[in-house]
Amino acid sequence: MEKSLNNLKDKHNISRPSPFFSRLGRLFHSYKSISGLGPLTIRSVVGLLLLLYLILGPIRESTDIVSAALTYSLLLVLAITTAAVLIQGAILKRNLDLSIMPPDEPAISGEPSRLMLTLSRARIVPFLFLEVIIEFEQTGVTAAVARVSGFSGEERRAHIDAIFPHRGSWEIRGARCSLRDVSGLARYSWEAPQPTAITVTPPPCRDSTLPIISSTQRPGELVVDIFNKQGEPFDIKSYHPSDGVKKIVWKAFAKRGELLSRHPEASMTPEGFVVIFVIADNEGDSACAHALAYARSLSPLNLDIIGGCEGGASRTPAHSAESLLELLVDSVWDSSTSTESSLKADATALIAHCGQLTPGISVNKLLIFTSAERVSDPQHARAIEGFAHWLSAQGIVPVFFLTKTLDLGNVNTDAALSRLSRLIMAPAVERAPRVSATTYNAFLTACLNRQWEVHA
Repeated sequence: MEKSLNNLKDKHNISRPSPFFSRLGRLFHSYKSISGLGPLTIRSVVGLLLLLYLILGPIRESTDIVSAALTYSLLLVLAITTAAVLIQGAILKRNLDLSIMPPDEPAISGEPSRLMLTLSRARIVPFLFLEVIIEFEQTGVTAAVARVSGFSGEERRAHIDAIFPHRGSWEIRGARCSLRDVSGLARYSWEAPQPTAITVTPPPCRDSTLPIISSTQRPGELVVDIFNKQGEPFDIKSYHPSDGVKKIVWKAFAKRGELLSRHPEASMTPEGFVVIFVIADNEGDSACAHALAYARSLSPLNLDIIGGCEGGASRTPAHSAESLLELLVDSVWDSSTSTESSLKADATALIAHCGQLTPGISVNKLLIFTSAERVSDPQHARAIEGFAHWLSAQGIVPVFFLTKTLDLGNVNTDAALSRLSRLIMAPAVERAPRVSATTYNAFLTACLNRQWEVHA
């Protein structure tokens, strides 16, 4: 931790763009075109206004035959196109059989996940096409759009790639279908309900190299390793030919006339539970990935795992890496508005579960997994530090496991060219606001002063 402090001492605060340019940029990026008027698109509305001008202006005043023929021809084309789209759309809405199949394996946050779209009886006349967009109950999913055309009654399948911003159980509300013409003059839209859910897990993490730290201590007589007998050969049992002659207790044979043999007693281990607490909201998938890798590294050692997380007070704590993954996925929607008091409530439920599981044993250390970005935010850093103070007052030593620091350096974003580029073009991927290294540095200093372990 001292090395991390020394590396960050020469870092400076990150200057942020002025509020005026930020608001103006958001205004440009969030602007959406007018959807149109009923079945007519914005293109049709503009065309109708132009045709209305020609009818009330040049055609009426000068009786221009060419303008009149062109105007009425365009009106006829618009009317025929709109009627065809409305009739075809009503038929498709009644006859179309649409189904959405989620991927067989759980999706990974931040990576494309492929969904299967199946369409039956999708007979579409020429010059029209069907546009299908998958809608989710939660916002933030980036999904591709499927387009279907052609007059065929056979079953059709299309792949739609979706990118989920974070872990969780993402619920699909259904599909929004929109029949359009190739010229973009008219449309007919409806919703096809298809309730289903997609499980999204944090990205995989490499094998954990973090130290194994026990949260409790149990007397040796309470923990008996029956699979690894390496103690002194004091246990005596009836002789078996496979035991060999050297293990026979001859004195007992001389007194009782019964063959007995010595065997190693069961070895004792003083380790207890490894209690894991993950502080990760919907932007903390990296901390979840490290906690899962750490829990999987404990499985070959036959250590007992008890895991909890932010927002998991009302849920059963995990006892394995697999159940911890389910807990992290299920509780993500309850972790976005957590505070110091909610962290205390979540940890209290976890510690109480440990006491109920093995009465008479108290938790001495709590392994806390969180991200460096989380403790770099001033508000979250104060909440976590207050939570750690509360643990220390309860006689529990907090042990922090932080992910690697990201973008905590000196970055200048006030250049005029950078401002102009943000106004004209939105970034391809929305990034979380970066913060100064000052808060992160202060958090490490507080941990060092209070002798709290920090592993990164």
